[in-house]
Amino acid sequence: MNWEILTTIIGVTVFRLVWIVRRPVHRDITSYIFPGLRNLRKIVKYAPDFSYVPYGLIWYGVNVPIVRLGRYNGRFWMGALALIDAVFLGYIFQALSLTVFFSYVLIGTFQLLRAPWNASINWLIMLAPISWIFLLLAPIAKFPVGLPVQVWRYTGRAVGHQHNYIYFGLLGTLWLIVFNHLYLLPSVENWIVIGLGVIWCFIFAYTFFERRARMRKSVGKASVQYHSWKERMPNEIDKS
Repeated sequence: MNWEILTTIIGVTVFRLVWIVRRPVHRDITSYIFPGLRNLRKIVKYAPDFSYVPYGLIWYGVNVPIVRLGRYNGRFWMGALALIDAVFLGYIFQALSLTVFFSYVLIGTFQLLRAPWNASINWLIMLAPISWIFLLLAPIAKFPVGLPVQVWRYTGRAVGHQHNYIYFGLLGTLWLIVFNHLYLLPSVENWIVIGLGVIWCFIFAYTFFERRARMRKSVGKASVQYHSWKERMPNEIDKS
C-alpha cells in the first residue's frame, strides 16, 4: 500500500469521525435499530407488538457485540463502524482494485453516515475475494433469513419507506461492482463503474428536486392554512 492510499484512508476516516461527532445521531438508530438489537429473545420467537429490524441472523451476529460493547451508544456504534471500515478500505485496495476502492469510498461513506446499519452488509460483499460464498451471505444478512416468517412483511414496508430504495440500490450497485470485478468483465470495469455513477447522479438529482418540490408544497399548504385562519379570526371575534 502506497502513501497516497494510506493518506486517503486516514483522511476519509477522519472526515467520517468528525461528521459522526458533530452531527446528531440518526433517530432511526435510537428508536428502531437499537430496540431491535436489545431484545434478542424476541428475534426467534415472533411477537406481534415488537418492532423488528428486518435483517438476518448474520447481521445480528455482527452488530450485537459492537453495540453491547458501546452500551447502546449511537455515536460509539457509528465510530466503531468507521474504524472497522478503515481496515476494510486497506483490504479492498490490496484484494480488489483501485476502481473498486474509490467506489467503496463513495458508497461506503454515504451508507455509513446515512444508513450505518448497512455497513456490515458492505463488509460481507467486500469479503468476496476470499470466497464467492460471501456474495450469497450479503443478501442473506440483509433480509430476515433466520427470523420468523412473519417478519418478512416488514421488509416490503422498509423498501418503500421514504428513500430506502436508495440504500437498497447502493448495496446492489456495490454487489454488482465486486461481482463484475471477480467473475464477469474486469477489463471494462472502469466504464461500468462510470456508467453506474452517471445513473446514480440522475437518481440523486431526481431525489433532490423531488424533496424540494415536496417541501415547497408543504410550505405553501401551511401558508394557505395560516392566511385562512387569519381571515376567519376577526369574524370569530365579532361573533363572540
